[in-house]
Parts: sequence; C-alpha cells; structure tokens
Amino acid sequence: MVEEILSYKCNCGGILKKSHTNVEFFGIDFGIKECEVCTKCDSEYLSDEVLDEIEQEVKKKKLFGLEKQAQITKSGNSLVVRIPPEIVKFSGIRYKDLVRIYPIGKKKIELEIESD
Repeated sequence: MVEEILSYKCNCGGILKKSHTNVEFFGIDFGIKECEVCTKCDSEYLSDEVLDEIEQEVKKKKLFGLEKQAQITKSGNSLVVRIPPEIVKFSGIRYKDLVRIYPIGKKKIELEIESD
C-alpha cells in the first residue's frame, strides 16, 4: 500500500500522511476512520465530515454533553469527587458499588466499576 503524503504540514512542522485510526469516545468504539497522521509528533486529525458523522452518532446514543466538570471536596482526610447524575445513569453505577481507582498519569485518573 502506497502512503499518500499531503502537501500541507502539521502544526509541529512534521509531514502529514493519510492513514486510518480507531475512534473511541466514552469507551464506545466508533470503528476505524480515515485520518491524517503526523510523522513527527504522531498527532491524528479527523476531517470535518468524519467529526460530523461521529457527532451525529454520539447524539443518537445520547452521549452528547456527558463530559462534566466536578469540584473536589473533602471528607475527613480523604478527597471526594461527586459523580454527576448524567454520568451515574450512563454508567449504571449505584450507591455503595465498589470501584477501582488508579492513576493513568500525573493529570489523569481512571475509575473502574467492579461488576457483580
């Protein structure tokens, strides 16, 4: 397969080429979509058409607007994050469910609901 190199460059100055990527949003797989990839920084860019297609699918699945901002509060010596009701409903989490929480990086943590 011949790689198609594009005539315009990435913001970092790297060369862009046509490629494909697996698109995932809120843990839901939207399949493999055409994209442009930078050979220098590995950034992936989706076309407006692909982004519109994904947005329509997100709206159809009622995922649009699930990203919420929450404030950290304190309870005793622990810090507490309140989970907004829209995310509770989407994830199916219930009061007293067990969860596993672990760092992904310095600015990102993941919360995994332990299934029964």
